[in-house]
Amino acid sequence: MAVKGLNIDFDSLRSDVLALFNEDHNEIKKNFVVSLEEQQKEIKLLKETLGSERFFFIVDLLNFEIQEVYGIQKWMGYPENEFSLKQYWNRVMHPSRKQSLLLIARRMYEVLCKGAYKLEFMVQRFATLTPLKHYKGHYLLVKKTSSIFQYDVRNRLTAYLNEFTIVSDYDGEALNPSMYNSYGEKEIVKQEEIMKKVMESFLKMKVFTVSELQVIRKLAYDPDATQSKIASELGLSVNTVDTYYKRFLEKARVFFSENFHTVHDAALRLKKEGLL
Repeated sequence: MAVKGLNIDFDSLRSDVLALFNEDHNEIKKNFVVSLEEQQKEIKLLKETLGSERFFFIVDLLNFEIQEVYGIQKWMGYPENEFSLKQYWNRVMHPSRKQSLLLIARRMYEVLCKGAYKLEFMVQRFATLTPLKHYKGHYLLVKKTSSIFQYDVRNRLTAYLNEFTIVSDYDGEALNPSMYNSYGEKEIVKQEEIMKKVMESFLKMKVFTVSELQVIRKLAYDPDATQSKIASELGLSVNTVDTYYKRFLEKARVFFSENFHTVHDAALRLKKEGLL
């Protein structure tokens, strides 16, 4: 089945990010807010306090490449002197997560790299669960927390820190994206605005029809939903609802590159990824 999706090619994503900064990079750097001393102090503290099964890397958005990496060789097996952002995207990231992560990442970059919000060093944080491939070939579930690491006087994000904590072996868990600050408070308004943009982008892709999503939303948000109940609530026949179930499940398996056992499993995945 032909299912529409995003272009998940790394070079395409890199080109889009670089296009956000079309001025002379030296001029942008002159207006950096966070001093090198502050950054080095944070890195030193991270290295000193980084506990078991944790690692991090810093992404420089002006060049869209890793600026510094620490701990990934110890816990994931990848040589740190060779590790790159392209390798992370192409070889380490689980293929079933690329569509959802790319939808979120593009909207995050658009919002945070254009001065829409007042940024603060190591305060705003965005967390997701994501499966990463160990050098030996198996996938591990990790919690990834991204924090503001550099920005300019126009409140444009130019570098961020990704901290990773290994949770367990991967067993199909969803992203569960959330935004909060360093005080542990949820940034509900900002998160809702970003996820609204993500949802708008997702709907424009037309992976699933509006009717399919209406039916699947009922299923995802009501654990007691049956085909008969959904059909009655939406004024459809049970046969029509069953057809939407089958179409949705087939498309979801292709879109996420994952063989969901039931339509309910696929619906919950969509919900937990913030796409429903």
